[in-house]
Amino acid sequence: MKTTLYSKTVPSRSPRHGWLRSVLIAFPLMVGVQAMQAQTHPANGAPVTPASTYPEASGSPAAAPPAMTAVPSVDQSHYILSPGDVLEISVFNAPDLSQRVVVNSAGNIYMPLINDVHVAGLHVENAQGVVEQAYLKDGVLKFPHVSIVVTSYSSGVLLMGEVSKTGIYPIVGAGRLFDIFAEAGGTTPSAGQVITITHKGSTIEPQTLFLTSDPVKSLEANVAVQQGDTIIVSKAGVLYVVGEVLAPSGFLMDEKGQYTVMKVVAMAHGLGKFAKPSKARIVRRTPEGEKEILVPLDKILVSKLPDVAMQANDILFIPPSKGKQAASRSIDVAVALASGVAYYGLSR
Repeated sequence: MKTTLYSKTVPSRSPRHGWLRSVLIAFPLMVGVQAMQAQTHPANGAPVTPASTYPEASGSPAAAPPAMTAVPSVDQSHYILSPGDVLEISVFNAPDLSQRVVVNSAGNIYMPLINDVHVAGLHVENAQGVVEQAYLKDGVLKFPHVSIVVTSYSSGVLLMGEVSKTGIYPIVGAGRLFDIFAEAGGTTPSAGQVITITHKGSTIEPQTLFLTSDPVKSLEANVAVQQGDTIIVSKAGVLYVVGEVLAPSGFLMDEKGQYTVMKVVAMAHGLGKFAKPSKARIVRRTPEGEKEILVPLDKILVSKLPDVAMQANDILFIPPSKGKQAASRSIDVAVALASGVAYYGLSR
């Protein structure tokens, strides 16, 4: 037998929907606080330092604070230099010519006796050759040997969204998406399955990938990334259940299966003593506004009607029956909403 759902648009300012307004305001605020706490404090408890922004580099020897320290063991030869990169340049057998410089906005670096050398857009190993040729051409050195090490990166991949540490991560060699995630400390518990990659200067639509618990399929999402890419990790959808249930809560959705009214009630540890399942309702946000959908939960419980699917950000409300006990219980729920106790964990 098919379930009949009755829907109506809820007026934006109706006194009898005061509970609805409280739920819609309180729960997103609580989940927002939880998400910010997860974003700001990684699993190990160490606070995350936001990525710093420094003034434009001058191109002369400088001691600018590094935006991101390079890992010495990493092969930088294929890294493409950009304005703002900090370079440690060593000239063999000529310590007076060795410098710590910043690539200026024109893409140049200043070197003693040969002045400006253009290096932006070059791989590190090619930039070494250009500096060597400049010293050889001007007759400063007969057999120049130059070594360049990037000590601070100005460009790379911009990682945003539900990761432990957002920021810019350098790409050296053949970088992969999961390498960037590893450097960022992984995704947060509230991360969704959708990843969007936008390529700098590309007219092609952003690339959309899907994370999954299937190890074989997840390898397909480990795509190559390049300098200038912007990667955004989505936030998982959330389902809310409030009112006469034993544990009013918010649950993060995943890809494991469909979420239904019965499943969400079970996740909230069942109905309360004074619940009135015949008047259960789903509050759903639509482009036209908030919509209230009546759900005959009493008939669903005894298998007279099929279960009802829920969507991301739905709010399932189980009202209390009339009476003093129910009124007292409603006050308890209101206190739980205000204190944030209702949002207690994840369902993964």
